[in-house]
Amino acid sequence: MPTLKKIRDTMKKQKINGEIMEQMDFEADCNNPHNITSLIDKMDKLLTREQCLSIMEKQGCCKGGQRDKDSKAFALEHSDKPFSEKLALMSSIQYMMSPCLNDDGTFTITFGGYQNGVHTGKTTCSCSSIKKLKQPFSVSPTYCGCCAGHFLYHYQNALGVKLKLKEINSSPLNTNGEKPCKFTFKVLD
Repeated sequence: MPTLKKIRDTMKKQKINGEIMEQMDFEADCNNPHNITSLIDKMDKLLTREQCLSIMEKQGCCKGGQRDKDSKAFALEHSDKPFSEKLALMSSIQYMMSPCLNDDGTFTITFGGYQNGVHTGKTTCSCSSIKKLKQPFSVSPTYCGCCAGHFLYHYQNALGVKLKLKEINSSPLNTNGEKPCKFTFKVLD
């Protein structure tokens, strides 16, 4: 889950204009999910789409633990394989989904498909902060850049390449669960 302070620190590192940052409340109560969603809404209004994605891809949670170990072990085991072959094998790592290589060299991950009462549709958000919101609600897909950052981190480790979040294609947060989280990543040279 993204935090107000981590977003602020990322904005500072990325040299976001101070006058823009002054319009955002980074000191609000982080236990209230409305404060983070309000900040995301401000970002959407005051920053470019590229800036929002670049900030949110740095927010990823759960970068340690078993998934981290599995991704790093995968990298060692498959270091001699070409990128496309490694990408096709990513689904062998538990909870890393089945990525799809796109014609333009990017790849897409679709995450979702379970229901836990947050939304009425087929998919839901796994973020603990979102689970605190009362229905009905709609949250900007920009929020999902945090989850994309989680996958970006593990995919970079597993594939041995530098990645950038190119697009948040869909999200259950603004579709009442009708569409899953879907992210497109670009491999950087």
